[in-house]
Formats: sequence, C-alpha cells, structure tokens
Amino acid sequence: MGVWLITGCSSGFGLEVAKAALAHGDQVIATSRDVSKLSELRDLGAATLALNISASSDVLNQFAAEAVKIYGKIDILLNNAGYILEAAVEEATMDQVKAQFATNLFAHIAVTQAFLPYMRAQRSGVIANMGSIAGWTGIAGGGHYCASKFALVGITETLRKEVSHLNIKVTIIEPGYFRTNFLTPGLGNRTIGERIIDDLKPVMDPFRAMLGAADHKQPGDVKKGAQLIVEALTGTGRCAGKELPCRLLLGKDAVDLCSGVVEDLRKDIEEWRELSTSTDHDDV
Repeated sequence: MGVWLITGCSSGFGLEVAKAALAHGDQVIATSRDVSKLSELRDLGAATLALNISASSDVLNQFAAEAVKIYGKIDILLNNAGYILEAAVEEATMDQVKAQFATNLFAHIAVTQAFLPYMRAQRSGVIANMGSIAGWTGIAGGGHYCASKFALVGITETLRKEVSHLNIKVTIIEPGYFRTNFLTPGLGNRTIGERIIDDLKPVMDPFRAMLGAADHKQPGDVKKGAQLIVEALTGTGRCAGKELPCRLLLGKDAVDLCSGVVEDLRKDIEEWRELSTSTDHDDV
C-alpha cells in the first residue's frame, strides 16, 4: 500500500487521481488551498490538508514534516496545481508573468524540495510533475504558460538524473486536452493579460475562440487519464514491468502533436547538420 501526497485536489486531475489511488487501495493525502473543497475525498477515506504551494520554504518544510507523520512516509508526490495565463507575450505584465512561473514552476520545485529529504532517507519514492503538451511547442496566446511548462520539463529531467541512484523515480505527466474545468472562465484556472493590444487581435481572437470552443468538449477522459497515472506511478496493472518514462504523454492528441514536433525537429537538424557542425575548431 503506497502513500500519495497530491496538490490541487479540489477538481480536475488532482481530484480524479486521488479517487483512483484510493480505489487502488493506496493511502492519499489530498491538499488544496481551501480544505473545505476536499469533502468528497475525505468521505472516501483520504486525509485532507490545507496547502498553499506558494508558501515560503520554511512553511512548506513544516507542512512536509506534518504530512509525513500521518502515515509515516510519502511514496508518491504528485505536483498537480497550476493555471494558464491567457495573453500574448507583450500583453502580460511582468507581475503576471512572475505569478505564472511562481505557481507552475517555482512552487513545484519548493514542494519537491520539502519532501525529497524523506524520500532520500527511505531510498525510494516517485515524484511526478503535471506538465502539458504546451511544454512541447509554443502556442500563440499562451506563451508564458508554455514557458513555465518548458521550464518544468528541464527541472524534471534534471532531477530524474540526480536521484535515480537513490531509487527515486521522477517523471513529468503531459496531458493533451482533457474534459475538466481547466478552460472554464471564472474558476481561477485562466488569467487574462492586463493589456489588450489591437495589433495582436488577429492572433489572440482565434486563440480565445479556440479555448472557448474546446471548453468541456476536450477529447480526453480525465477518469481514464487518472487511472493510467495511478498504474504508471505505482507500476501496476497495464504498466507492470514498464520503466516509468521521463515524459508520460496522455491522450491521442498529445501523442500526435508531440510526434509531429519530434519529426519537425529531426528535419531541421538534418537540414542544418552541415552548417551546425562547421563551427568546431579544426583540431577537434
């Protein structure tokens, strides 16, 4: 029986992964800024705690110590909380950009740092960061969100290399479009840039229209996605015997998009290979 600590459990993937983990027979510590939103998970047997992932490192370290005391360990940490800043690069204020990175990147790092000492001590654990297909390609209108997810990939890949010898596994989960409330206006998952620039409306208007049209019509089934996450992070079911990948894609749209990105990169590398390799010293 494993012990999970999951952030952002009031809705979406956080809620569904917590439910799937409980159904799997694991123990779950579910967190949210507003613990009153976790009553469903509490009724299902989860321990529930209030957590502001943007708190100071001292507060997060104290939180981690208290969380570990509940079941004596943390086997799986899922950093799930996040939101999207809907703005062209020029339209967002720097305060908005910093807030985007504070939640989508810095908070994940800080929470991970708080729990890593316990995983190092027990010489085991799994750390999963919730990324996005936005970490594979820039999306006009969502550049700051994409940048935060690109950066999260870098941290995840690096941490994976740093702690593998301690039997700690690290991955980034990268969903495509899943039918959750993530794109629904007014729920705190979408923030609008403070500046509206007329010159950029030919780009921003279609982007906003796309988000509106996709809301609650996304192809991904969050319950199926959550079930795969549980099986992948516990190495059970369909994932038994499989090595946890560094980047775990969810959804056919994610697989198709990322395959296209890889192919385009391969073509660019080959087209520029002769020039790219012409810049070394002659004696190399």
